Formats: sequence, C-alpha cells, structure tokens
Amino acid sequence: MKKKDLLTQEEFFASRINQKFAKAENRIKFYNDKANEFRHSIAYISKALHRNIKILNDLLNGKKELVLHKEFLQGRGFTIGIHSHLEMYQGKNHFAIYRYLLVPHGDDKLKIIDLKHD
Repeated sequence: MKKKDLLTQEEFFASRINQKFAKAENRIKFYNDKANEFRHSIAYISKALHRNIKILNDLLNGKKELVLHKEFLQGRGFTIGIHSHLEMYQGKNHFAIYRYLLVPHGDDKLKIIDLKHD
C-alpha cells in the first residue's frame, strides 16, 4: 500500500497498515519536533513556575510557614500571578505553587504555607 510520510511527504510502500513514516528516523524526528514545539509553547509558564518554586524552597528552608511582602518576593525574581493550582484552606480556595500555599495576609503580604512540611 502506498502512503505519504508525515514528515517528508515522500511516497513509500508501507509494510504495515498503521505505518506512517518511511523510516524510523523520520518518525523520531517528527515526534521530537512535536514535543519540542509543545515545550516551547508552555515555556513562559514553566520557567516562571520553576523560578518561583526555587525561591520558595530557598526562603522557607524547613519552615512550616512564612509571611513576606509581595515586593520582597518580586525583588527575588518571584512572578506574582503564576501558580500551579488552587488549594482549599480554611474553607477558601487559594493559589498554590506545587507544595506551597499562597494566602493573602494583610496589605501586600503573602502567608506562604508549606503543605508537605513534616
């Protein structure tokens, strides 16, 4: 059966019904390119999340919770508004970055709580 390679668009004779590529190298390149494109499309969020978690790991360093001013966090390179999920705390949903809960605490302050603290 004659088919077109998804990567190169060249025609080839498929040895299997579900074959989509003329060679294994084409298949590998096609899916690597696709994964790379996906990583680039989410990089602006991923980089900010990774930077935020590193900052929080450094600041809490074994503490259960800490209250910090938003400007202090931003001065360290923290990106306010980037979070990984919402977490319920005392009956309300709050933003969280992986294991850290971000709870508003007064004017321009955040209470950071380590949810996995032992």
